[in-house]
Amino acid sequence: MNDNGSAAGELEQQFILEQKGEGSLSLFFSDGAGNSYVGYDINPEDIEALYFEGIGVPRWESIKADDIEQQKAIYWERFNERMDNFPLIGRARDTDERVEYTPVEVPRLREECERVLAGTSDPKAVRAVKKLSLAANRAIDKQAGLNLTPSQLPNL
Repeated sequence: MNDNGSAAGELEQQFILEQKGEGSLSLFFSDGAGNSYVGYDINPEDIEALYFEGIGVPRWESIKADDIEQQKAIYWERFNERMDNFPLIGRARDTDERVEYTPVEVPRLREECERVLAGTSDPKAVRAVKKLSLAANRAIDKQAGLNLTPSQLPNL
């Protein structure tokens, strides 16, 4: 195995050993015959790092406005400006909602992950996007889709 594959394997083992629990998105491969657990979850902290430090979505408190309605309008305008470039990653913004990527969409998801990685050096954001990217790579190898399921919901 090359160094890159070895590093990916070590990183995947770190992800697998992380604590799993409610509030996370469990990753599953979906191949038509059923779903199989990837072995790790995307935690709320990962989503936060991916969005704020990786993609550059503004934090609510960074928006200055005269009133709450104006602040909300400015926030969503800036949020959408950033997320319009990442429509597939953008589906995974809520850890209470199931997200499904078809086998056709998974390569585009991986490409979005690569663009986030190219644009950030924040360690938490890099780690978070690598969780998603590694799962996408494995799904591509299996010619499978990728499902993100809230950890408190059964994987139907």
